[in-house]
Amino acid sequence: MRKVTFFNRAPSSHAKGAITKAGITVIGAALTLLGLVFLLLPGPGLLLIILGLALLSTQYAWAKLALRRSQRKLTQSAAWLDGMTRRLFR
Repeated sequence: MRKVTFFNRAPSSHAKGAITKAGITVIGAALTLLGLVFLLLPGPGLLLIILGLALLSTQYAWAKLALRRSQRKLTQSAAWLDGMTRRLFR
């Protein structure tokens, strides 16, 4: 009889799910933190924060709430800027 070791087995679906969740968490957190750094330095800060939160929102409810809140704030900011621009260039 042949002994089955860890290296001869295919990973279970639970292990694949945990690895996927860990990968999404690491990449999403890295994008979000890099976006925060780029708010202080020249670069696409808001874009990276939104991308990081979008990735994290596939796994975490708190990230989905933060993403929705940031989308509302960005929409409000765009509407305010549009109104200011229209008033300035009448």
